[in-house]
Amino acid sequence: MNVLITGVTGLIGSELATALRSRGDNVIGVSRTPTDDQVSWEDVTPSLLDEVDAVVNLAGESIAGRWTKSKKDRILASRVEATSLLAAAITSADNPPKVLVQASASGFYGDMGDVILNESAAAGKGFLSDVCQQWEAAAQPVADLGIRTVVPRFSIVLADGPGALGRLALVTKLCIGGPLGNGRQWWSWISINDTVRALLHLLDHDISGPVNIATPNPELQRTFAKKLGNVLRRPSFVPTPGFAIRLVLGEMGKNLLLESFRLDPGALVESDFEFDDPELEGALRGILSN
Repeated sequence: MNVLITGVTGLIGSELATALRSRGDNVIGVSRTPTDDQVSWEDVTPSLLDEVDAVVNLAGESIAGRWTKSKKDRILASRVEATSLLAAAITSADNPPKVLVQASASGFYGDMGDVILNESAAAGKGFLSDVCQQWEAAAQPVADLGIRTVVPRFSIVLADGPGALGRLALVTKLCIGGPLGNGRQWWSWISINDTVRALLHLLDHDISGPVNIATPNPELQRTFAKKLGNVLRRPSFVPTPGFAIRLVLGEMGKNLLLESFRLDPGALVESDFEFDDPELEGALRGILSN
């Protein structure tokens, strides 16, 4: 299978490309600064898409960092413009791909407290929800053409390195980990291993529409912090007041650290996907022991 991946240099894209190649698929990576085995965005034309069996669209600027107006503009534009360009190329191809896997995120639902959110839950409010709604809408012309379109809504992806888990592990190792705000917000999560396995599952099975990419076992943030402390053998009881997070990190800190997303991965479970890392403490031990 020939698979085109945008955002191929990112955490998920790079791991997915490796997994596809290891099982014998051909990967065409798209990058703004392409290497010898990648193509540029200018090369994403209908003729290129004629040669592609599947597309995985993961392109978008990182949401990490303080959300100034210019940062928020880049977060939105990088997703919507890239998806619109890709959708135009797919719908203009004479022999278009059979499937588009179009990224989105749990932010689609907005902060809903303790409400369990399956894929039929309505869109929420706020910046991240607006971004996700426009991101998903930009891919709609592909679905309207009758091409199978599946929309993974990613929760927190746990991986070793400089990402979300790396930053949390660092503060925990310094013995300053613990509840953020009141710690009662739900954090939905999934290991990078199961993230890649889920994307392969979506490529290989006849699944369409939104799919929550999360384990069936979300955790309250204070419990997440405690289990991370257990794995790292560090105390994790130092609270960080919500006002301090808002003061230092602004809107980004409020949205990513204090808001609550309790996802139910019903679409994955109903399609017989089995998680390798369903429980948080085991997943953390596997990731952080590497």
